[in-house]
Amino acid sequence: MYIILSSLFLIIVTGLLYIYWFLKESHKFFDQYGIPYPKPHWFFGNVKDVVLWRKAIWFIYKDLYDQHASDRFVGVYTLHRPGVMVRDPELIKSILIKDFSHFRDRGFPLDKDAEPLAESLINMSGDEWKNLRIKLTSTFSSGKMKMMFPLLKRCAEGIQPALKKYMEEGQDFEAKDLAARYATDVIGSCAFGIDIDSLQNPESEFRTVGKTIFTLRWRAIVRGLFPKLPTSVIKYFKLHFFPVESCDYFLKLVRDMVKYREENNVTRGDFLDILIAMKNQKDLEKLKDQQDDADLAKFMAQIGQKTVKSDVEMTIELMAAQSFLFYIGGFEGASTTLMLLLFEMAQNPDIQTKLRQEIVSTLESNEGELTYDMMKKMPYLDMVLSEVWRRYPSGPILMRECTENYKIPGTDAVIKKGVPVVIPTMGLQMDKEYFEKPDEFYPEHFTEEAKRERHPFVYLPFGEGPRVCIAERFARMQVIVGAVYLLKDFFFELSPKTTVPLEFAPGGAVVVKGGVWVKCRTL
Repeated sequence: MYIILSSLFLIIVTGLLYIYWFLKESHKFFDQYGIPYPKPHWFFGNVKDVVLWRKAIWFIYKDLYDQHASDRFVGVYTLHRPGVMVRDPELIKSILIKDFSHFRDRGFPLDKDAEPLAESLINMSGDEWKNLRIKLTSTFSSGKMKMMFPLLKRCAEGIQPALKKYMEEGQDFEAKDLAARYATDVIGSCAFGIDIDSLQNPESEFRTVGKTIFTLRWRAIVRGLFPKLPTSVIKYFKLHFFPVESCDYFLKLVRDMVKYREENNVTRGDFLDILIAMKNQKDLEKLKDQQDDADLAKFMAQIGQKTVKSDVEMTIELMAAQSFLFYIGGFEGASTTLMLLLFEMAQNPDIQTKLRQEIVSTLESNEGELTYDMMKKMPYLDMVLSEVWRRYPSGPILMRECTENYKIPGTDAVIKKGVPVVIPTMGLQMDKEYFEKPDEFYPEHFTEEAKRERHPFVYLPFGEGPRVCIAERFARMQVIVGAVYLLKDFFFELSPKTTVPLEFAPGGAVVVKGGVWVKCRTL
């Protein structure tokens, strides 16, 4: 018995020593490629506070950004996995555009055998991504946005009755909840073709199922730390990014809506109409737009391809995956932006007053009616929203993966194939070298003069290059219309329930601890 226990002890100790040796050796990766890096913890690498649930990942990268002001790029270890953080704007430009062929993937592919709705554009890589991107390029042209505008505006009109109810009842309310209900209505109408009205009915099935997607799950955390787990392991331990039941709900919803529209020849002028037209290899006259050709030409030039070829078959599963991606991006990005807009307006009443005056005067020029073209006639609103995205970027870091060995221009350093590259958006956008008052809410950062004087690749709220957010036009439209209907008749103040300064929870999304609570009144 003693021999057995001794042997078992020896095996365990040997195993632990091997793991320790392996992790220590893996942290020497950058030595051979000429990339500077801060000393990593033998187990946690440089992300100890992320693993121990103390900080969000983007704050780790912001700290590294601030600590390495003299470096153009820095090596970072996530546990034992090496990655490169890039902080030089010219090098960022090269990675996102000039040398895009070396960095065309996001480095986070999802296996469709393991994830029900994995075939979304954001998760695809290589030629699969390129072919689908060509197919979807015209989906969010300005003409398509103009077509969807009435649907979106109808959703925004529900904001004011909800605000009046809060005011009449003397209630403080959580800004993210209100903004999320608006975003849910917009995505339900424009992406799935259904009227939700969660502004009046917060407990609708669509809203309830949607909430489960953004509920923090330990399985998703594991997947984030180990992005390339085998499909068999993912299935066995059920390490899905999103709850399978929720994905099945959205898949069935799209399948049923497509069947209904095709059988009854129904069109609404929404995202689903466009996908159905692609599925049936048919051009709808009312979906044609001059901007389509310009957008496609720009994309083809960026990827260095002259011949337009995309033989993607638009299946129900592929349609559902794009609609699901639309939901995730449109819901989280818009609701968080509008929440933080209300926070900053409540904190800065002079800015709020000036912005409201612009909104009201612009609407009065058209008898109080908001149109698609009027969105471009409110420059101060654009400055204010740009400043919200600067201080609180929806994508605080941008991820790419090196697909070919890349020698960093002007150096002997090499980024090896397969190594992830991180662009610290929050670090760049909070850098006093580029923004006059980085720690203040200062819309004047976005005057035309200020934008001309600043390097264009230090402000990247939607990314840049061929993998820029394809739905940027829609995201901006959704937030602008929401902001107009929030501010045109109401003035916002902070509730004592809101903790100032804001504290952000660890995790993958931009989550404010305790929420942003406000109260409103009419003027």
